Amino acid sequence: MKYFLPIHLDGGNRGCEAITISTAKILNSPKEQIKALSNNIPLDTRLGVNKYVTLQKRPAISLGFKIKRKLLRILTHDNFKVTNYTYRHTYLPFLKQASKNDIMLSTGGDMMCYGNNQVIYTNELMFSKGIKTVLWGCSIGKENLTPEKIKTLQHFSKIYARESLTAEVLKNLGLKNVATFPDPAFILEAEICELPQIFTEDVIGINLSNYVVGDYNLDTSFGNEIKKLIKYILRETKLNILIIPHVLWEGQDDRIITNSIIESYKNNSRISALDSDSYNYCQLRYIISKCKYFIGARTHSIISAYSTCTPAIALGYSIKSKGIAKDLCLPKELIVDSKNYTKDELLNSFKYLLTSEKDIRKHLQGIMPEYIGQLKNVLPWLMNNK
Repeated sequence: MKYFLPIHLDGGNRGCEAITISTAKILNSPKEQIKALSNNIPLDTRLGVNKYVTLQKRPAISLGFKIKRKLLRILTHDNFKVTNYTYRHTYLPFLKQASKNDIMLSTGGDMMCYGNNQVIYTNELMFSKGIKTVLWGCSIGKENLTPEKIKTLQHFSKIYARESLTAEVLKNLGLKNVATFPDPAFILEAEICELPQIFTEDVIGINLSNYVVGDYNLDTSFGNEIKKLIKYILRETKLNILIIPHVLWEGQDDRIITNSIIESYKNNSRISALDSDSYNYCQLRYIISKCKYFIGARTHSIISAYSTCTPAIALGYSIKSKGIAKDLCLPKELIVDSKNYTKDELLNSFKYLLTSEKDIRKHLQGIMPEYIGQLKNVLPWLMNNK
């Protein structure tokens, strides 16, 4: 039996790296039996993903393919057909290697939080061939549902929700094939590495994304809230600030907003940026674990804070952040919805973090072993044919 991971993408999003490696650890199979489709094999090899799975290169987009796709768009004026034509080119060569005894794991995490996409195409392809498919470690809110998503959710053999709010949404659809476990990345251990010089003093780590802020700089409504927070930290505390990019993909690169912030504070030695490209996910987890506090936009940066019992605030805007925090029984002050917040909410949450640090850390230390321990039940659940 082999496992196929068509939506690994690549480690330019350190969350994708984390999901794929932790999934391989949960499956506990030789890497020859776990195949992952990669957009960037050299990067995944540098990060060490190839030690856990067999990487297969995503088919190149040739000039001939581009011409055919453009002709299809002109002749049909049907974006759905054009998109599926692209998906077929990308995923069919990979997935046609699967047999009836294999399993496809759709590992995209929050992919179902966005528009209709390749999760639907790949699942429907495997469903039509009678091959077992699992929506793996997913999040999806009621507001994200579409008729196409509801149909494909019914076609998954099993669904592994990574938090209880998503599980509730899915069960309310009448789905019976749903189980809830923590995100697989919670099982990963921090990898010791050299810390930046800024750790000569206590550090607060901050991860920001254009999704949360609304742009690649802080000239937005929520960006102004972050400016107030940074001003308060520099004026009222002795903390150094380390900005930690976590997604390095073109189009959503955290380094762009990070560099914008650093440029704004270039004369202040207490704020600096981490060269995240030089670290793999588990090394970033180690750096986050050494922060006294952490504030994060990217889900898998926050997971690193939680799993190492680092007091943290999640800058959530969707069900995934709220659901994970709920399952960890964290207070509402530790989640700030960047799309629906009140004035000074972020600053007040940080003040709460300062005054409640010991209680938060103690709470995480108490709940985390049992919470992470739930992941030992994932493989038996996956293998159960019921």
